[in-house]
Order: sequence, then C-alpha cells, then structure tokens
Amino acid sequence: MAWIGENLMIPEQDNQSEAFYVEVLKAALADGALGPDDRVLVVCGSVRDEASLREAGVKNFEMSNIGGDAEVDVENLSYPDAAFDAVIVHSGLHHCASPHRGLLEMYRVARRCIILFEPADNLVTRLGQKFGIGQTYEFAAVQGNRLECGGWRNTSVPNWVYRFTASEIRQTINCAAPFGPHRFTFHYRTRIPWRQLRARRNKLPLIMAAMAAPVLRLLDVLGPVASNNLAAVIVKPDLPAEKFPWVEKKDEAWVADRGWFRAEGEGDFNKS
Repeated sequence: MAWIGENLMIPEQDNQSEAFYVEVLKAALADGALGPDDRVLVVCGSVRDEASLREAGVKNFEMSNIGGDAEVDVENLSYPDAAFDAVIVHSGLHHCASPHRGLLEMYRVARRCIILFEPADNLVTRLGQKFGIGQTYEFAAVQGNRLECGGWRNTSVPNWVYRFTASEIRQTINCAAPFGPHRFTFHYRTRIPWRQLRARRNKLPLIMAAMAAPVLRLLDVLGPVASNNLAAVIVKPDLPAEKFPWVEKKDEAWVADRGWFRAEGEGDFNKS
C-alpha cells in the first residue's frame, strides 16, 4: 500500500480485474456455460488472460493478440463459423471502431458460448468521467505502450471508451440471431483504475477515488446501477433443437414456419 497524506492508502497493484475474470470463468464452468475441455479462442489477448484462464481451470485455449505474433482483427475474424466452442474477450471491444461488430464476430465464431468483460455504462461511471476518475478517451493504455499502440484498433490513437449495458448486449445478440432463445448471465464489479490515477500529475482524482473506495465497494450490490465493469456470459441456443416454434430451417436457411402461422392465425400461407 502507498500513502497519500496521513490517512489515505492506495493499493500498489491493480489486480481487481484479474480476480473478477477468474470469478466469472469459474461461475461459467460451474453452470455448464463453459466446459473444462472446450476449445476456446481469446481475442485481444494478453498475459492477463492467460494467467486468469489457467487459474480458473480453462486449459484448451488459443490466444490472439492484435499487434502481437498472431495479428487478428476482432471486427473481421478470419475463422469459419462455429470454429471454437467459446470465444472470450477481456477489455478489448471498447478499442474497436465498431464494438458491436466485434461482438457479433465473436458470436459467429463461437459454437456455444461467448464471454466478454467490458466497462459498464451507468450514472456512476458518467459521474466518474465528469470528476476525472474515469477516462472518456483512453490515454493510459497508449501511454503504457510508449505511444506505439494500445488505442483505437490497437494504434497509438487514444480510443473512445465505449461502455456497455446489459440491455444493448441482449438486443444486439437477439437482433443478429432471432432463431432461438439465448441464455444471458451478467456479473458486475467496481474496479478503480489505481494505476492510471497514480500516473496523473493531478493527484486530486486519486485522492477522491481513495476516499470513495469503501462506498464504491458497497455499491457493488446494486450491480448495473453502480458498478463500472460488467461481464456477460452468453450461451447460444442449441439449434435446431431449441429453435423458436415459428421458424424452421430449409436448405440451410431459416424461414417462417407456415404451419405455426396457420395454427396461430388465420389464412392460408401456401404458395399458389
């Protein structure tokens, strides 16, 4: 711990996101959303992902790191549909030019499950931006990479920090694949960016965060209202077994089930 003034203690290390990462992965393994032997793709990966996956008990994973040895663009993945059992991203989609496109590419490549960890959008995070605790544009990641990468699409340009809500994640997925019911599980955690705050010349936001930290931890019970990080575990329907009754698959394409519409409504929908 480091001291500011006489009474405020600031953590030296920022390990909260890793702990949250492991906690969510273990929960996904426990409820069957993720299998211990599943083939997993981690997009926008780093050593943080590798350590957390191994600690959680996920063994069979492939890491892609934009700008690393395997350069993979999450907005345009080169893998075929359902190439992996699960696809995971940790704090990577908010660096995209189109975070929703990245999310849907993950969905396409996953056979059964996708897991994402991203900043959350709510009143508390907006207040944090206003008072300088949270960033609107992510300078810290670029500075941490010597102004070479880590920003928008992993360039040196600081990215706008896109913050997600559970509602928009549900809507994005359901709009893209309206063929069967998805299972959504959301987890929330408050993460104070100590490292980023310590690096600033102006120490006032750091002092404010230290004073507010105990309250922010208590506000975690309010989840989406207060926490600044969310994780979403999305399990795809097992098609065609779990398809909606009003659709059917013909020649590899999804179409309306005429029998269902006849039974539910009036009229004959057969082609003349």
